[in-house]
Amino acid sequence: MRRSSRARRRDVRGSNPRLRTLPWAVLGLLLVLASPTLAQSPSGGSSRAGGEDPKRRGAPEAPTSIPVAEIARRAEEVSEFLRAVDAAVAPSARIASIESDLPSLVERITTRTTQTRASLAAQPTLGTLDTLTDAWQSTRLMLSAWVEELTARAIKLDEQRARLAALKETWTRTRAEARSAGAPAPVVERIDAVLGELDTARARVEKARSVTLLLQDRVAREVMRCEKALVELAAARRQAAGELFERDSPPLWRVRPSPVGEALAELGEGLRSQRVALWQLFEDEYGHIILHAALVLGLMVTFFVVRRRGRRRSPGAPATSFSPLLEHPVAGALVLGFLASFWIYSGGPRTARAFVEIGTLVPLVLILRGLVPPPVRPGLYALAAFFLVDRLRELIVTLTLVERYVFLLEMLTAAVVLSWFIRTGRARNLVDGMGPATGRAVRVALALGLAGFILAFGSAFFGNISLARLVASGIFASGYLALLLEGGRQLANGIVSFALRVRPLRLLNMVTHHRPLLERRAHAILHVLAVVAWVVGTLDYFGLYAPIWDAARRILGAELTRGALRFSLGDVVAFAVTVWVSFLVSALVRFVLDEDVFPRINLRPGLPYALSTFVRYAIVCVGFVLALLVLGVNLDRVTVLGGALGVGVGFGLQNIVNNFVSGLIVLFERPVRVGDAVQIGDVQGEVRRIGIRSSTVAAWEGAEVIVPNSMLVAEKVTNWTPAAHRRRIDIQVNVAYGTAPEGVLKLLADVGGAHADVAAQPPPQALFLGFGDSALRYELRVWTSRLDRYAAVKSELGVALYAALRGAGMSIPLPQQEVRIYHEPPEIGTG
Repeated sequence: MRRSSRARRRDVRGSNPRLRTLPWAVLGLLLVLASPTLAQSPSGGSSRAGGEDPKRRGAPEAPTSIPVAEIARRAEEVSEFLRAVDAAVAPSARIASIESDLPSLVERITTRTTQTRASLAAQPTLGTLDTLTDAWQSTRLMLSAWVEELTARAIKLDEQRARLAALKETWTRTRAEARSAGAPAPVVERIDAVLGELDTARARVEKARSVTLLLQDRVAREVMRCEKALVELAAARRQAAGELFERDSPPLWRVRPSPVGEALAELGEGLRSQRVALWQLFEDEYGHIILHAALVLGLMVTFFVVRRRGRRRSPGAPATSFSPLLEHPVAGALVLGFLASFWIYSGGPRTARAFVEIGTLVPLVLILRGLVPPPVRPGLYALAAFFLVDRLRELIVTLTLVERYVFLLEMLTAAVVLSWFIRTGRARNLVDGMGPATGRAVRVALALGLAGFILAFGSAFFGNISLARLVASGIFASGYLALLLEGGRQLANGIVSFALRVRPLRLLNMVTHHRPLLERRAHAILHVLAVVAWVVGTLDYFGLYAPIWDAARRILGAELTRGALRFSLGDVVAFAVTVWVSFLVSALVRFVLDEDVFPRINLRPGLPYALSTFVRYAIVCVGFVLALLVLGVNLDRVTVLGGALGVGVGFGLQNIVNNFVSGLIVLFERPVRVGDAVQIGDVQGEVRRIGIRSSTVAAWEGAEVIVPNSMLVAEKVTNWTPAAHRRRIDIQVNVAYGTAPEGVLKLLADVGGAHADVAAQPPPQALFLGFGDSALRYELRVWTSRLDRYAAVKSELGVALYAALRGAGMSIPLPQQEVRIYHEPPEIGTG
């Protein structure tokens, strides 16, 4: 769309403005010459301009006086306009919220500025810098939205101010002319009252405008503080990334320990600052904390209900599908509550997040220990313990030498434990049951983790502390995130499985008929989301997410220009994704319609298929149009493509268009429906699908025949599935002469009525057809609604008739033919 607008502006600039305005000028001149009254202003025309109709939104015209006869009506219009001004001057709930929330936000920004500077002084890792950047960016986005709202209000107040000034000038002139014309005193008093109301309204507008501009300036100042902090963080990140492979501390053997008193003082100061930050977070996020606690309590209650009802689940429901909910409802509520904290809180000190992570370790281990094989459980416990030690070590980061020794011991122990885990074959137990790709990814991740621990140990030993901290913290945080997401995924799988087995979802036909399929699809979606979240989180922990995302945006935003053609890779990807999503949505909507909507509505046969197909085509078409808009195609120029397509249809695509239109006719007119038994030419079978170009007929022999839709409209089609859903069976019987016709007719009718698949109405009908050459000819006519057993019913009736005739002593004569041979006498004189 951006390219379309630019192209449109180039077209407008490229054309000659005189040529564009010439037709309108000629038309206006002709109108003036044809109707002289149009060139003259009526008596009341100027007064309306001076009265300034409050419903008009254009720019105010030049002030003119108001005729005395219209003063009363114009005064009422001014009163109506002033009521609208009062409504516009009154601050909205959003503006009042901004004004009340700004002081606390200023305090939070001041506190965050102090914390950010302290973090920058402590040489934070790239992950910490990215976390701080995200927090400042969220605050800046909120403040920018406030600035936009305040700017819109200021612009609206400026418009009201200008209109009030124009009205004041108009009514001032009106008062002067009314006094000079000797208008009655009540009229002059009315004008004075209007002028007084205008002055009062203008004063209110001026006051509201001043307040809005001052508030806008205060918010803009905070935006500048956010920008300054983001600039400092960006510079620190560039510096940290550039010095990542440089030694920032002396080797371990050259480090001199600081005095104990000084170290303890530094530790106390750090703990006090963290305590202040935690208390400030509690005060700032009090409402969110209450919401979070309510959410966790609600999850606990829900999971207890799930456990109670899950133990009484219907037979056939696998116990492992929601076992985490049955065994550990409190732990499940805590884990899901921690996952929800990413969306509840806008940001906070790292200490608060570390405490929450540590508090979630035990519930997470309780959930996962029952889901992993027993040989893998020591690795689970070890990862939780190492993550706990790593988070506690970060709290004593000011004790340089002690923290360094703890870090080296931690890395060495982690490398030994992980090596033991891999060499003893426990890693194979971990990947059992996983797909080949997932198993390879897990094995590669374990190998990279071992290499990372070794690298972190060597870097810390030789003095590259920043690289060592980044690698170690990234590995432990990535492992913890994997555990957290896996636990959350298992809990979510259990919730989905349980929800599909209780009301109201289990009442749906699509759940009743396709519960295993829905469970597999839901579990697959949750698995993909967990993997994506883990990849994003891991990249963020290692400080790679921001540069990769920036590089991806540059690549996707790079435009390729070739003459008038201009597009980018991002536009192409957005186009493909939009079309793909439209197909997914159409398939989902069609599935819901076919399973749960149409079966509950009494519709004629074939109409549900026609409606679902139409909805599918409509969604796909809308998605394709949206994809074109996303791609930046100007739909005004698609007419050229339409013309070219018309030429193509005229030459070589008429058959395709004919089949497409014929398919639409078949869908809406429904002469043939899906499931009908038809005969098209020499093809006999059942209609399985009516597509956009052709239809599929399953022949009785077992083959699938593709029939163009035009044959269903233009050629003769025999439909053996009528609207009444019945078909007649005719069986002819020959009986020997000498047999009473009444007995034969009764026997035929009894045999026809005795068959289980023969309809009672209309009843079986036995007919005497006439006298044959060697037998009396009869016919049995019956109706059946079992169209799928038409041939079998006819065969069974024939066998039953033969047995009944033989049992009644009635013979079926063989065809008889009389052959006479004439011998001509030999001619005289021969032989």
